[in-house]
Amino acid sequence: MDVSTRLSVTSFNAAIRAVQDHWGLTQVPSYQINEHLLAGRLKCVLEPFEISPEPVHIVYVEGRRASAKVRSFVDFCVEVLRRDLHFNA
Repeated sequence: MDVSTRLSVTSFNAAIRAVQDHWGLTQVPSYQINEHLLAGRLKCVLEPFEISPEPVHIVYVEGRRASAKVRSFVDFCVEVLRRDLHFNA
């Protein structure tokens, strides 16, 4: 079955906002909508058709010339991703 698109966006935030404004359904990573799911503003539908989870990687160059700012940012990302991705575990 062909499905026609009513709206096409280029960011998760725009897709989430469109769904909240009753434009229809969207497919976004679950960690992008954790707060909306917990608050009851959005709900998952078509769960049997969800795609399998995929790993998330943070890649950067480490070595003698590594920036402390980069390392700090990477540590922050790892902490936030672990917390947010654990939401669905």
